[in-house]
Amino acid sequence: MTSHFQAKRLPYLPSELQALLPPPLWEAILHSGAPAIEEIRLSVGRVASVTAIGKSYPTKHLCDADEIGGIFKRMCGGSLYAHKETICRGFLTLEGGIRVGVCGHAAVENGRLIGVSDISGLVIRIPHKADVSGAGILELLGTKGGVLVYSPPGVGKTTLLRAIAKQAASDAYGIRTVIVDTRGELGYGMDGSHLALQILSGYPRAIGIEIAVQTLGAQLIVCDEIGDESDASALLASANRGVPMLASAHASTIQELLLRPSILRLHQAQIFSFYARISRDAGNRLSYQILSHGEAELLRKGSS
Repeated sequence: MTSHFQAKRLPYLPSELQALLPPPLWEAILHSGAPAIEEIRLSVGRVASVTAIGKSYPTKHLCDADEIGGIFKRMCGGSLYAHKETICRGFLTLEGGIRVGVCGHAAVENGRLIGVSDISGLVIRIPHKADVSGAGILELLGTKGGVLVYSPPGVGKTTLLRAIAKQAASDAYGIRTVIVDTRGELGYGMDGSHLALQILSGYPRAIGIEIAVQTLGAQLIVCDEIGDESDASALLASANRGVPMLASAHASTIQELLLRPSILRLHQAQIFSFYARISRDAGNRLSYQILSHGEAELLRKGSS
């Protein structure tokens, strides 16, 4: 089964960014020639660039350490300590669902990352509001179990998950939906006073999933970028209580996806009845291809 949808872009740049970026950099980004902006990439000693439809567009603006340090400080609201935990995990989350990847010099103690200094790079990921239909996947969730959406980074997994979650929680479906928004970006754009929706923002996935099942009466749980063993254990627990899961993971192929031990564990427990691979063409048209659990298993065995 293949379904197509067209992403609806935000205005050229979210207004939340304008106060954070120096005017010369802002102007350089606006004049980069990119048809739309998915990411802004800043590195010390390199020109700023933007990403659009998988292609990089360099600007004429050369970034230096003072400039990137100032941007980073403004993003933290002047308080690095308040954001220490997520910085050590490699990111910041700004208003409007904007996620910023952070590069710098790591301070490590007993094998544990305890801080990051000398910030040398920022990757600003622009969220997309999507006017799309996830009805095909939603029908699968309602009848036969969980769905795992996968693709390489930056293709559109989060955009699709947002659309499906909002549709599930709408009056048309009325499914009690809980979003476990660990990084503070999946819940972006979920406005609507009639949505049967709750968002657990900033919760670790395992804790958020447990709360969704035990105390919030979820009929559908949505979370982004699963992959480690704690995620697998939490998903197994939710499935054992009859709550379907809509989730995403990074992979280019189903074979690559099922090589990951935690995902294979979920696959063998049949937590996901279907797998949806996201792709898009040069015109930014997105599509998803559905594989049943049985079809995915045949491909996995065929590659081993």
